[in-house]
Amino acid sequence: MSEPIVIILQTYRRTDVALRTIVAACRYLRYPDLRWYVADDGSDPQHVHLVHAWLNQHGANVIGGHSERLGYGATSNKAVRAAEQESSLLLFLEDDWELRTPLDLYAYACLLMETSEIGMVRLGNLNLDVRGRTWGHNGVLYWKLDHEPHIEGTPVFTGHPSLRHRRYREAYGEYPGGLTPGDTELAYAWQFRVGPQDGPGIVWPVDYPAWGLFSHIGEVKTETML
Repeated sequence: MSEPIVIILQTYRRTDVALRTIVAACRYLRYPDLRWYVADDGSDPQHVHLVHAWLNQHGANVIGGHSERLGYGATSNKAVRAAEQESSLLLFLEDDWELRTPLDLYAYACLLMETSEIGMVRLGNLNLDVRGRTWGHNGVLYWKLDHEPHIEGTPVFTGHPSLRHRRYREAYGEYPGGLTPGDTELAYAWQFRVGPQDGPGIVWPVDYPAWGLFSHIGEVKTETML
């Protein structure tokens, strides 16, 4: 039987794009057992109600959620702790990433369950300056990202959709607290860069187009999610 995947929907106030993200994910994601946890950073009650209503309307299995003003890092950590009670596989999805085409997660889940060398499958866009090497598993070809702690302007993966195994958090730690979302992403990416060089890596499926399968939608930046 497949390990469940818990989708952590990270949201704050951006109702229009959040609903688009929910509809697309419910429509296009393929996996035998998908569960949802709503990590809301203290939005108004109407936003919280609409997000949960749309998830229920589209048949999502919502296992829990919270809506507290904790900040990006703390609210993400709280969600991770709750989601890991259900599964070791977590899909991080911020509320302004709309999936544009069907996406079967089974091969990526198998990769993470079968290979301790990998901790994350990045599902967002690919930065043009990223460095790595080709790497394969069960007939699927990936780009395995280098740690490169010495490189300036390192690619930020944190806010992009990604499927992660709990070993990634165990190796590189939790999100830092008390920062803006942008600074949190930079700091958390840096934890990977300077973390154990033999720690679980990050891969990106090479059969994706370079701009990914998700569209980054909306004009309101995550910096409002203080």
